[in-house]
Amino acid sequence: MKKAANCEQPSPGCAPGVEWATGSLGHGLGVGLGVALSARILEKSFGAFVVMSDGECQEGSVWEAAMLAPRQKLGNLTALVDFNKWQATGRSCEVMEMEPMKAKWEAFGWNAREVDGHNLAQIIDALHTPVPDPERPLAIIAHTVKGKGVSFIEDDNNWHYRSPSVEEVAKAKIELQIA
Repeated sequence: MKKAANCEQPSPGCAPGVEWATGSLGHGLGVGLGVALSARILEKSFGAFVVMSDGECQEGSVWEAAMLAPRQKLGNLTALVDFNKWQATGRSCEVMEMEPMKAKWEAFGWNAREVDGHNLAQIIDALHTPVPDPERPLAIIAHTVKGKGVSFIEDDNNWHYRSPSVEEVAKAKIELQIA
């Protein structure tokens, strides 16, 4: 397994199950849709899990894939949306309003749930609780705070393109009690 060092987006193989890094934002859901569709065509039991951001949801290709997935009855597709209310250039709602996020996914025909994205138990529960329509894909809207728990990073969009120094990593580990 490769270890990604100081990268903003994971590289394929950096962690178990990370098989794609979509580069340009907005392409991940389309790739995931293709993987889920191929499973159905090949009569296999695998599916696809896509991690994406709220800012990424402003890309047209996301909504094209979001419209197609329910039509193709891709119940083996899950999108986990990190809804931290930031994107590269500012607050997501100031760039383009995304609320109500859950309702948007439901309007496209998805099963949708909202969770506290910092609560692993809620995320696991959202993944394992049966959905109303198992032929429809699942969108989990994970409400998060960018950099939560690190005083000098929390809710500060300056860190969108910045990696911490060795000293800042050490300080963050102390604040997160993982030192």
